[in-house]
Amino acid sequence: MYQQRMVSCLIGLFFLAVMTGYAQTGTPAVDWKGVEEAWNAYYAGPNEANAAKMLTLLPGNVKITDIRDGFLVVNMIYDHLGILEGEIYSGKPNSIKLGFSLFTISYGTFEIALNKIIGNLIAFNPQLFLEELAAHRDLFLSLEPILTSFLRDTPDDPVAQELEKRLRIKSLESITDKPLKSLRNECIKILKKM
Repeated sequence: MYQQRMVSCLIGLFFLAVMTGYAQTGTPAVDWKGVEEAWNAYYAGPNEANAAKMLTLLPGNVKITDIRDGFLVVNMIYDHLGILEGEIYSGKPNSIKLGFSLFTISYGTFEIALNKIIGNLIAFNPQLFLEELAAHRDLFLSLEPILTSFLRDTPDDPVAQELEKRLRIKSLESITDKPLKSLRNECIKILKKM
């Protein structure tokens, strides 16, 4: 009898410890009102300071799977991604970081649009692409959606697809930084399989 109580207490303590640990390491809360205000400021004045403000409000490298409370904010950001896209292609570091960080709150068509924007960055600035991809690698189960995003743009044009694939491979091959070499090679390998 005593042993059964002891085992029950130990199991209870184990579950309590697990739940306490989960509560401390679970999905971080997002200040959706703050994100909305920061995005409105970025949209009105796209600059590195406003991008940095947005970055402080996003959940780092943790994918938020429950966005019910921020659904309208997420859709508002998605509706105005064009402003961010221009800043990313201009090579603005904080805007590029913001593009990658938005994967934490993206889903569906929003995520597909981010894949396209970030994938196109390979040709514009492969160095920053690889640096940010390395910093945000935890957000991606597979790199294929980003690397091969061009396939959705030209589904009936294999010649254009091949040209874009070669351009991305050539851009990635131009990066010689040792810390990025492994990731660069992984990306090239995925593209060559296409």
